[in-house]
Amino acid sequence: MKRNPALAIILLVFTVILQLHGCQNAPLIHEEQEVMMGTIMKIKTAARGRSESETREACQEAFAEITRLEEELSEWQPDTPISQVNRLAGKAEATPIPSSAVDVTRTALEIATLTNGEFDVTFKPIGRLWNVKERLVPPPADSIMHALSLVDYTEVELDTLASPATLRLAKKGMELGFGGIAKGYAALQAGEVLRSHGFNDFIINAGGDLYVGGRKGDRHWVSGIKDPRDPAQPPVITFEVIADCGIATSGDYENYFTWEGERYHHIIDLSSGYPAKGMKSSTVFSADPSKADAYATAFFIIGYEKALQVVKQDPTVAFILIDADNTIHRSPNLGTFIRERTR
Repeated sequence: MKRNPALAIILLVFTVILQLHGCQNAPLIHEEQEVMMGTIMKIKTAARGRSESETREACQEAFAEITRLEEELSEWQPDTPISQVNRLAGKAEATPIPSSAVDVTRTALEIATLTNGEFDVTFKPIGRLWNVKERLVPPPADSIMHALSLVDYTEVELDTLASPATLRLAKKGMELGFGGIAKGYAALQAGEVLRSHGFNDFIINAGGDLYVGGRKGDRHWVSGIKDPRDPAQPPVITFEVIADCGIATSGDYENYFTWEGERYHHIIDLSSGYPAKGMKSSTVFSADPSKADAYATAFFIIGYEKALQVVKQDPTVAFILIDADNTIHRSPNLGTFIRERTR
């Protein structure tokens, strides 16, 4: 389930529009980036009447917030609460967790329920098995079945009545991994830091997952989705972002290997234990970037019809899906977040 949008061929690349009405009214564009959460985090702000030092201070505090959240949510750092939860899997002891972990776990479990477990933060055993960056052949069927036996979001025990809240995995060998949702959550919180400093117009690029706030001067931010099979061509869709939202894309375009003529990518259908089929890309929009992050993976797996049913139950998300036949599917609420441009 883990995605690597930082290397994606399907690009959510924001157009840099340098000529705004009246150069004297043009906003100051400031960009910074740091390596954190296993990827490159970038912050771009657009503001009038703010000094470079004020802007830099706001960005640095936003990066500091991301660092703080990484120390609370990472399963890769050994001293985090999530790593402790994984070490204690199957034991009676529950681990106290901070509010950030409560928020992310609660959202993850809600999405798991709505997607019938196709998004599941206990995916790590099957994700590790299908490490397509190192594999040349598919894993054995019995190994897949064993890994799947350790993937079950219903065995995640979140106790919010305890003080502090606690988290526990009921089965030995299970592991939590927030890689498919935590970057979106971190971007959301970093955006709040920027707003607290009076910066409402920004893009936070969390390794390819975006959180877009406000505008660039007197125009909307602009983005496009390219076909992964033909990235040299113009975007198949170009749109203006008309509401603050997270934007995330999943696809089969970068992390894969080919064996006996078949393409095996990194997005695993947890109902079968094998890479999902039928879609090329899944782009999801939501006011909550963590939802965009998580649903992009799930919708790639479940496809248009089931994704549409999810949106009916959770209208805070919208999508653009491109299937294997290059058919573009849109959710009916897409206009809440974007306005498509005509060629």
